[in-house]
Amino acid sequence: MILLMVACVSTGVQPHMPEDLSSSALVFNEFMATPLSSATEAEGEWIELYNRSDDYVNLSGWRIRNQSGIQIICGTYLVPPDGYVVLGSSGDSGRNGGYSPDQVYSGFGISATGSLMLIEPGGQTAETLVYDSSWPVEPGCSCERINPNWTIGLSSSWAAAVFSFGDGDKGTPGEKNSVYENSFASNTWAFIKAFVQ
Repeated sequence: MILLMVACVSTGVQPHMPEDLSSSALVFNEFMATPLSSATEAEGEWIELYNRSDDYVNLSGWRIRNQSGIQIICGTYLVPPDGYVVLGSSGDSGRNGGYSPDQVYSGFGISATGSLMLIEPGGQTAETLVYDSSWPVEPGCSCERINPNWTIGLSSSWAAAVFSFGDGDKGTPGEKNSVYENSFASNTWAFIKAFVQ
């Protein structure tokens, strides 16, 4: 006999189930839409993907599309398990705000409100992120996913970065997010499993 008990603690915060709502290995984890420390706003924009799988994932053929239909087509790069890849519009750390992208793109913009779509090499949509002015997209701060397994489409799954990097903007390009919370340790949900024979 298996007894499953689920306890919900109300905190006034949007609850998150600790389960994957997307089966994709790579997911959106962080993005910088409105940098302040870069030479130009365009040069300081970047996107971070996270590999949730236990295997290396080759980035070759993956695409990111914005709300204007403009795409980044990724080149070969092996993303390690539990690892990150940063795609930026400038590889010049003296102009981009002080970070080192793993791949550099051109002609692609990240809006303060808009959308980002992650597309697998076979053409299947891995994730779609649609965000508006109610989201924590703040000047000089990246928008960080609190946990890569939380629902992508809720603003409460995201928060403005609190750690500084490079020349003074806030964000964690290529590193664990500053606002990260473990799903099981979340204040909104406690899961207790008891096995009785």
